[in-house]
Amino acid sequence: MKKKKVKNPLVKRIVRELRGDWRKYLVVGLFLILTIGFVSGMYVANESMMKAADEGISKYKLEDGHFELDHKADADLLEKIPARVYENFYRNEEEDYNNDGAVDGTIRIFKETKDVNLACLMDGRFPDAEDEIAIDRMHADNVGVEVGDRITVSGKPFKVVGLLAYVNYATLHEKSTDFMFDALKFNVAMVTEEGFDCFNKAIHYTYAWQYEEEPEDEIEEKEFSDDFLEELVTQVVMSGNEMKDYVPRYANPAITFATDDMGSDEAMGGVLLDILIVIIAFIFAVTISNTMVREAQAIGTLRASGYSRGELIRHYLSMPVIVTFVAAVIGNLLGYSVFKNVVVSMYYNSYSLPTYQTIWNPEAFIKTTLIPVILMVVVNLAVITKMMYHTPLQFLRQDLKKTKRKKAIRLPRWKFFHRFRLRIMFQNISNYLILFLGVFFIMVMLAMAVGMPSTLDYYKENAADMMFADYQYILKSYEDGEGNPVVTENETAEKFSMQALQKKSEKLTEEVTVYGISDGSRYVDIEELPELEEDEVYISASFGDKYDLKKGDIVTLDEKYEDEQYRFKVAGIYDSCQNIAVFMPIEHYRSLFALDEDAFTGYMSDSEITDISEENIASTITERDITKMCDQLDHSMGSYMQYFQVLCILLSAVLIYLLTKIIIEKNEIAISMTKILGYTNREIASLYLLSSTIVLIVSDAVSVILGSAVMGIAWKAIMFGYSGWFNFVIEPVGYVKMFTFVLAGYLLVLFFDFRRIKRVPLEKALKNAE
Repeated sequence: MKKKKVKNPLVKRIVRELRGDWRKYLVVGLFLILTIGFVSGMYVANESMMKAADEGISKYKLEDGHFELDHKADADLLEKIPARVYENFYRNEEEDYNNDGAVDGTIRIFKETKDVNLACLMDGRFPDAEDEIAIDRMHADNVGVEVGDRITVSGKPFKVVGLLAYVNYATLHEKSTDFMFDALKFNVAMVTEEGFDCFNKAIHYTYAWQYEEEPEDEIEEKEFSDDFLEELVTQVVMSGNEMKDYVPRYANPAITFATDDMGSDEAMGGVLLDILIVIIAFIFAVTISNTMVREAQAIGTLRASGYSRGELIRHYLSMPVIVTFVAAVIGNLLGYSVFKNVVVSMYYNSYSLPTYQTIWNPEAFIKTTLIPVILMVVVNLAVITKMMYHTPLQFLRQDLKKTKRKKAIRLPRWKFFHRFRLRIMFQNISNYLILFLGVFFIMVMLAMAVGMPSTLDYYKENAADMMFADYQYILKSYEDGEGNPVVTENETAEKFSMQALQKKSEKLTEEVTVYGISDGSRYVDIEELPELEEDEVYISASFGDKYDLKKGDIVTLDEKYEDEQYRFKVAGIYDSCQNIAVFMPIEHYRSLFALDEDAFTGYMSDSEITDISEENIASTITERDITKMCDQLDHSMGSYMQYFQVLCILLSAVLIYLLTKIIIEKNEIAISMTKILGYTNREIASLYLLSSTIVLIVSDAVSVILGSAVMGIAWKAIMFGYSGWFNFVIEPVGYVKMFTFVLAGYLLVLFFDFRRIKRVPLEKALKNAE
C-alpha cells in the first residue's frame, strides 16, 4: 500500500495567514499594482515612442542642423558648403485661431518640402490650395482646433485640412534659447507655395544641412559641428552674406527636448519605484519580525521537531515575495494596456510626436518585476535570517533579545498616561523611524506637487515687474534702406542695444543677453551704471543665482560664431530681470563691439510704437514672451500636479496604515490587559493612537522643512541643465498644505485603527499569561 504524502503544514499556514490578514495584503497589493503598473506603462510608452522617434530620423529626413543667413544664399556659396544643404525658409505670422480679431500667438509658416524635415500627417491631408493649411497637432489639441475649422493668419482666412507633426519640432520651441516650449501661443504650419507667397512679412532664410557621413555618436557629432561651423563662417563671410543663427541638431531643444525628457522620466520612474519597494519591504520586514516574536514558541517547537532554519526562512519569506510577484505581474498587464495609454496621452498632450506602435520591452519587465522581487527578498532575508540565528530553546523561552538592559530607562515624573505613551514610543522606535522616512519621501514629492503650481503662479503674477517695458522693439538695423536713422516720436521710447554671447560650462553652453543701456534710463533703473569702468557690468539676479555669482566675481563670455572672448567684473546685481543677462552703459557697449557711435538695436517703450514701418522691425518682445513658459508648464503639468497631490495623500495613508497596524498588533497583549484592568476603548486609544499621532505630527512638521529643502536642491540641479532660470517658490500656504495633506492621510487611518483596538479580545492576555 502506497503511503500518502503528508502536506507541509507551513504551506497551509500561508493560506491561513492570507485569509486572516487579507486587508493588509490587499492594501499593499493594490499599492504595488498601481505603482508598478504606472512605471511599467511609462517604460513601454517611452520605449515605443523613442523607437518611433529614432526611425523618424531617416523616415522624415531630419536635419543635422540649420543656419540662418541675412539674405538668400547664391548658388556659389551653397556649392562651397561641405554638406548637403536644403532651403527651409519660413515666415513668422500672426495667428488668430478663434477668429475673434485678436492675435492669439505666432504661427511659423513653411512651404511643403520633400527634401528635409518632413512632417508626419496625424489627421486629414496636406494642403493643395492657396487658402488651405495644415497645423501642428499638439497646438491644435491645446487650443481646440480640428480638421475642417478655419483660422486667420495675418488677416487671411485659411481652412485647416490637416494636423501634422514636423520631425524637427517635437516640441514647439520658438527659439533654440527658450527654456520651455510654447504649444499655446506658438504654432508651426504647412501651406502651398502660393499660400507662402501671399504673406508680406520677412522671410527667414534658413538652411538645413545633412552631413555626407553620419557621425557615430554625440562626441563625433559635436566635432563635425565645430568643423562645419568654422568652414561655414569662412564661406559666408567671403560671400558677403551674414550668419544670423546656427543650431546643430544636438543643441536644438525642439528636436532633443522630448526624447531627453522621456528618458529622464523613465529614469526617475525607476528610482521612485525602487524607493517605494524598499519602504514596503521594510514594512514587511518589521511585520514579519513582530510575527516571529509573537510565534516564537511555535517556531521553537518546529525547530526542535526537525525543521531547518532554511525551511523556516523560506516560509516567512514567501508571503512578501508572493504578494510582490503577483502585484508585479498584474501591474505589468495593466502597464501594457491601461497605464500605457495614460502615459501616451500625457506625452501627446505636451509633445508633437509621430504615430507609434507598441513594442515589447523586456527591460520594463526586468525593472518592474525582477528588481522589485529581488529588493523584497534582500531586505526581508536580512531581517528573517538575523531572527533565525536564535536557538530553538531561545524561541521556546521567547528570549529573542540579543542585548539586555540592566536598568530600564528612567522616565520623567509625569502623569501615568504621559509616561505610558512615552514608553510606547521607545518600544516602537524602529517602526516610527520607518514612518518618518516614509513621510519624508512623500513630502519631497508633495513639495514638487505643491511648489510647481505655486512657482508658476508667482512668476505669472510678477511677469510685468520682470519686464523692462511693455514693449521692446528689435530693429533689423538702426538705419532704414536709405541710410537714415530709424526714429520715433513716441515720447516713452528709449534706445537700447542688445547682443547674445555665450556662457560655457561643462554641462551647458547657454546664451547670455548683453544689454547696452542709455544714460538715465527710465526702464533699467541702475543708478551706478554710468559710473562703471569699461570692464564692469551689472548682471541679472537670475544669472547670479544660477552660477553663484556675486559682486567682485569675474564672468567670461564667448562670441557665438567667432573666436572672441570677453571678461567682465560683476559690479552689482539687478533684480528686476528674469533673463540671463548682463548690463552696461550703451557707450561701453558700442566700444566693446566696435560699433558706430550712434548704433543701437531697438527701442523700449511703455506704449505701442506706430510710426516705425513693419519692414524695419525684426521682432517685438511683450509680456507674452515672459509668461509663455509658465503658461505652457501650467497647461502641461498643472492638472497632473492636482492628481499627484491626491496620490501623495493616499500613499501617506497606506504607509501610516501599515505601520500603525504593526504597532497595534505588537501591543495586542498589553491592550488586552488594559481592558481587563477596566480601561475603556477610548482611553486605550488615547494611549496608543495619541502616541502615534504625536510622532506623526513631529515627523510631518520636520519633513515639511527637509522635503522643501531637498526639492530646492533638486530643482537647482534640474534647472542647471537648461537654458534660463527661475527659482523654486513655495508660498507660506503651500507649507500648510503639505503638512495638512499628510495629516489628512493619517486621519483616514485613525478610524480603522480605533476599530482594530476595539476588536482586541480580553482573552488575548489570558491566553498568554505564561
